[in-house]
Amino acid sequence: MLPRSRTAAVAAVAALLTIAPASAVRAEAADPAPARGELFLTVSDAAGTWTRGVLLTCPDQGDGPHPRAAAACADIERAGGELRALSGRQHHCTNEHRPVVAEAEGIWRDGSLRWSAEFPNACALTRETGAVFDF
Repeated sequence: MLPRSRTAAVAAVAALLTIAPASAVRAEAADPAPARGELFLTVSDAAGTWTRGVLLTCPDQGDGPHPRAAAACADIERAGGELRALSGRQHHCTNEHRPVVAEAEGIWRDGSLRWSAEFPNACALTRETGAVFDF
C-alpha cells in the first residue's frame, strides 16, 4: 500500500492529466475560425457546354485541386465574398468573340453563394476575375 502523501500526489497528477486535454480543446474552440469557403467553379461555352470546373476550398491547405487556390481565396476575401467585385490582372485581350459563362456555387463565410457572369472570351474572364477562374 502507498503512503497517504504519495497516494494523494498520484491522484493529483492523474487529475491534472485528465483536465489538461479538456482545457486544450476549450482553448482551440475559443479561437475564431478563419474565413471558410468551398466553391465549385465552372466555365461553360456560350451553348452551355461545361468546359472545365474545379473545387476551391478556403483557406487553402496546399493540397486542393485549384492551381492558384491561395491567391483565389485572397482575391475573394478582398472582394468581401462578392465575386462581381473581383479585380483581375491588368492585361490586354483580343477582341475575339467566343463567349464563356463563369459560375460559382457553394458556401462562403457561413452563407450560400451563387454567382454567374458571361464574358466575351476566356481572356476577358481571367482579366476580370484574377486567380479565381484561372484554372
